[in-house]
Amino acid sequence: MTHYRRFFTVPWKRSKMCIFLIGSICFVGIYFIFIPVTFNYFALIAKIKVKENIALNVMERFAFPIKGYDKPQTAKENRSNIFRFKPFLLNRKVEGPTANVAPFASELNDTQPFRFLINERDLCKDSTPFLVLLIATKADEKPLREAIRKTWGNESVIPGTKVIRLFMLGVNDKERNEAILKESNQYHDIIQQNFLDTYKNLTLKTIMGLKWVATYCAGANFVMKTDTDVFVNTEYLIQSLLRPLTPPSSYYFTGFLMRNAKPHRHIESKWYVPKEVYSSERYPDFCSGTGYVFSGNLVAKIINASLKVKFLYLEDVYVALCLEQEGINMVPPPNNYLFNIHKVPFSPCTYNSLITSHGIQSHEQIIYWEELQKNKHMCAK
Repeated sequence: MTHYRRFFTVPWKRSKMCIFLIGSICFVGIYFIFIPVTFNYFALIAKIKVKENIALNVMERFAFPIKGYDKPQTAKENRSNIFRFKPFLLNRKVEGPTANVAPFASELNDTQPFRFLINERDLCKDSTPFLVLLIATKADEKPLREAIRKTWGNESVIPGTKVIRLFMLGVNDKERNEAILKESNQYHDIIQQNFLDTYKNLTLKTIMGLKWVATYCAGANFVMKTDTDVFVNTEYLIQSLLRPLTPPSSYYFTGFLMRNAKPHRHIESKWYVPKEVYSSERYPDFCSGTGYVFSGNLVAKIINASLKVKFLYLEDVYVALCLEQEGINMVPPPNNYLFNIHKVPFSPCTYNSLITSHGIQSHEQIIYWEELQKNKHMCAK
């Protein structure tokens, strides 16, 4: 101890106490400074990951093409795709929370970049159809498609009147797409483009159908857009509504007319539209997407207007905005009960004098159609 006392002017016990106090002060400083910073860092990383997952979920519903079903690309195309970040996001597997927001973006104004994966170029090659049925569907709705083929979508439903039936699809996954390809080879009534098949892309699905008509069937007298869960009395539609208009002397567009409808501003709504996407407090008059009919000469008008009208995922409203852009007004149907956005209780005579009934299942499509065919002659005209 004599040696140490030559260098320390204070007792050894006091030296140890000083070292302990200095160490404690350093520890407290580390605890209150370094650890919070560390936790903030990890919290920030967690937030970034959550935001990335939210962005990816939103992007997954954006109107952008996805890969996986395209033809092999050239080396030049592959080089250009390296820097396309949005398609890269679309192809990533997304885990985590689903974004509770609607996917809106100004660039979605471009509704034209998608290409056909399944196409039927020759359906109108030999003769011009009187009516083209554009039916929005999803890959897992094969029972509904089968029921429609056997009933109101049968192309020979009215002898001597050519009707074209087309089911419209986007893409989901490779396994389902292989089944769709087999179904297409069997029936030749499916068209498909390389956009994600989601509710938010229903506008793209409708524009695809219109582009098909304009490109391959421009002479069609009339076009009807509808859905697979809708019963359509094609006989009454053609004979009672459209035949008297043939040939259409002017632009004609009708269906279940929605007047003075307001945008849904609540973010939880299925039809949510923020003000930055659509600023007006009312929509133009539009016909419900469950079923509307229009003259073939309007197809090119709607497509041309879609190049100028800002994208809106509400397909029926978007079509109305395109018509408004072209200065064309929709007209109410001759009878308010012809087009129905709800399910009409079935009776042969009721369904004999309507055009659409919404919310119909596949087995009901067949039952209603067969009962209608058996008993329609008993109904008063």
